[in-house]
Amino acid sequence: MLPHIKDATARAFEVYRESGAKERVEQDGYTRVDPFLVALNAQVTVLLRPLEKLLGAFIRDERSGILINSERPAGLIHMTCAHELGHYFMGHSSTGDESLDYGSTASRQEIEADWFSYQLMVPRRLLAANMRRRQWTTHTVRHPVVLYQLALRLGISYSATIWSLVRHQLISRTDATSLLQVRPAEIKKDILESHDIDLHKDVWLIEEGDRNCVLEPRIGDQLVVRLKRHASAGYLWSIDELVSEGFHVRPIAVSPDPHRDADPIFGSEGAAEFLVSHEAPKADVAALIAMKETRPWENEEPASRFETKAQFEAISPGLTSIAKRKLLEGSLDA
Repeated sequence: MLPHIKDATARAFEVYRESGAKERVEQDGYTRVDPFLVALNAQVTVLLRPLEKLLGAFIRDERSGILINSERPAGLIHMTCAHELGHYFMGHSSTGDESLDYGSTASRQEIEADWFSYQLMVPRRLLAANMRRRQWTTHTVRHPVVLYQLALRLGISYSATIWSLVRHQLISRTDATSLLQVRPAEIKKDILESHDIDLHKDVWLIEEGDRNCVLEPRIGDQLVVRLKRHASAGYLWSIDELVSEGFHVRPIAVSPDPHRDADPIFGSEGAAEFLVSHEAPKADVAALIAMKETRPWENEEPASRFETKAQFEAISPGLTSIAKRKLLEGSLDA
């Protein structure tokens, strides 16, 4: 590893530890690093705006700032913010970025920011924790559906997740080339099958491994909750708690396709599946996703209970929502 790449990697780990990101994911249950929060803690202003060409820009000043194109998918926005933070923490001068695809011939400044962003957003221990929680292995993570779900939990794009696995030497470049041929739109269709789907929104497949986490979908994303069922014993999953949290819930049928019976990626006929959405979630406030499996005619303890949280992220032009909230708290304290 070249010295400047080594320096960027070490600096990223320092920021991961000192910014509170490490505590957030290891103690508070979040599955990703929030680059907006890292920027806020470093007193770097992040502003989102529609931009014609740029993905983002870093402005070195007495009070440094970051400008990000708000018209991009959430994963790319997060990664762009992390890249611009790389310029800040590595002591670079002001710069603009039209792309994040920097190769070995790029300037030292861009290579450093590139390595910093990947190491900040996908440190090896965070990647391992997400895979362990869902019982994903280096074999199953090569499946596009699993890879897409990992990307959502890491808060970065599908392609960036692929390259992060290459950097951590968990998949080969040959694997990466093959996986990049699969479009996220096709993966979303595979998850929702014939059900209504907005391909501009992400589709989260929430299963047992997500228990007691804090997931961070974007407002408008669709959630598919898939849980093991014991219908033959008379047990049914209740949606009452979901409805009380303001969710709209629609039971959907799991595909009887034979290849899914023995495939842990898709579950089996013994699974109950629900399409869950929220029309007006409160941004950055965790909503409880809780369900219990009971016999409706009996007053007894549930056979099982599932509980996790969804903290919906609002991304829109202007200051980030977390910066707005900080300003409001400051004005109220004053």
